[in-house]
Amino acid sequence: MRNGASPGWIALPAGLLAVALLGCAGPAADRAPPSLLADDDRLCAARVGARPEPPGKDPGAGPGDLVASGFSRNAAEVADAIGAGAPLLQMAMLEARGPRGLAEELRLLRLRQAVMDRIMLTMLDISGMLAAIDCEGERGDQLRVRLQGIENRRTRSLGIASIMVGALTAAVSGGLSVAGVGGSDVAAMTGGLAEASVATALLFGSASGRLRSERNLLRDVWLRPARSDLFPAPVWRYLTRRPDGEAGRPSIAEAVIAAWRAADLLGEPGSDTERARIALLFGPGGVYTVEELEARDAMLDLLEAQIALMSGDLRLLLQELLARSGPTAAPPPRLG
Repeated sequence: MRNGASPGWIALPAGLLAVALLGCAGPAADRAPPSLLADDDRLCAARVGARPEPPGKDPGAGPGDLVASGFSRNAAEVADAIGAGAPLLQMAMLEARGPRGLAEELRLLRLRQAVMDRIMLTMLDISGMLAAIDCEGERGDQLRVRLQGIENRRTRSLGIASIMVGALTAAVSGGLSVAGVGGSDVAAMTGGLAEASVATALLFGSASGRLRSERNLLRDVWLRPARSDLFPAPVWRYLTRRPDGEAGRPSIAEAVIAAWRAADLLGEPGSDTERARIALLFGPGGVYTVEELEARDAMLDLLEAQIALMSGDLRLLLQELLARSGPTAAPPPRLG
């Protein structure tokens, strides 16, 4: 064999093997079995129907009337949100009449029970919404864990490929140098190119999976329709009401959206990233990366925290309601 022909034929196997290793460690490692990327078809948020308002509801009974009757602003606003404003106002009117007969006491008791029923029903609504949000978060977490496992395996494969390419390059170029045969520079360049390709694959490759969200809680918060089919009416009124009735103050839903933006969960305003995430996160579903699933989970957590705070306002309302109950009736006389 002539020395002039040796370098190319000796360096060629090294290059081919390096490319083969890169091919096995790169795209193949990024592919996931279909079962790992299968979508979770659970529907966490149930559609809610129209709930009848309690008898005797007065549309004119607003938080301002309740505040004038002795309730705190927070208690009055949550009472208005859950539809308990009218019975509370009627209670205040009966209490202001002074001495009451048996009929008035029974009427007062029925009104108080109506308010208690509304509080209890709303607490169940809150529990249901928190469960639905947890369910949605769990759906995303399951897919995120699967995708992270795929990326971890891919990273390990590419790392092994990089080590093997480096070792092969050193062995071939060193052997050629020791043997005094030309071509060591070609082998070193080929191996270096293969190692650079492996490093580039580590930077740009990512796993993704599909997640459905036909009943999208985040979409309703983003669009803020007058009536939501996914949120119970009391919870939705609580999220979309204006504090103190002032039109210039943001609602809780608007404050949640502002928190999403402040945490950079949607991307820079006006950017392509923001437009893509809005279409994905507030749409019927799509293909998510691990980073997008983490943003979705953070958005659900912020929404969940705000809904959970409604329980504190309900407790305040119940506390003020019990404080207005007045002295208890004397027990009946004992016989015998």
